[in-house]
Amino acid sequence: MLPTRLVRVAAVAFAVVAVACGDPTRPKATFANAPSSYALYALTGSPALVPNAFNFLGGATRADAAFLFDVAFDIDANGRAVVYPVRALAGALAGVQKRVGLQVVAGGYETLREAPLTGYDTLTPKVLAPGGVLAVEIREPSACFSSLFSQVLYGKLVVDSVKPATRRIYGRTVIDPNCGYRSVVPDSVPKS
Repeated sequence: MLPTRLVRVAAVAFAVVAVACGDPTRPKATFANAPSSYALYALTGSPALVPNAFNFLGGATRADAAFLFDVAFDIDANGRAVVYPVRALAGALAGVQKRVGLQVVAGGYETLREAPLTGYDTLTPKVLAPGGVLAVEIREPSACFSSLFSQVLYGKLVVDSVKPATRRIYGRTVIDPNCGYRSVVPDSVPKS
């Protein structure tokens, strides 16, 4: 009976240490969060072959049938930016393994220091006036190679300005390239 009790005590002690110190099996963050800025065109009413989408790990790109973007942009009748997650345009097409979730957050771009854990929408476009901020959750197996750890990247996006006359949208992003970490503080290596 003593060995069984000892095993239980050791298991409880290990669980307490794991909770207190974070996940001991999780890899340490090694990359700094990457800030970026964008100047994109709207999906509609813009010249052909201009960048109208954004890939958080690659920058400005085009929304096309390859679906290699994370979000695409348009401008509504009121001059606000409309941000489409990839699945809103791709639908349930086979081969699109990436899932990008968006969540409108209150407060300013600089005040968002950690992306929320839940509440992301992968299908509905989000409408943002200038200054509007989105938290972003990207599930992309090719970015996070291990199935033992999180396959999710987190980031944030702000629309700084919208120019309906030229069909341009300007803004900034931050992506945490460390899988499973939710820090969105620019140029910092996450601690937790």
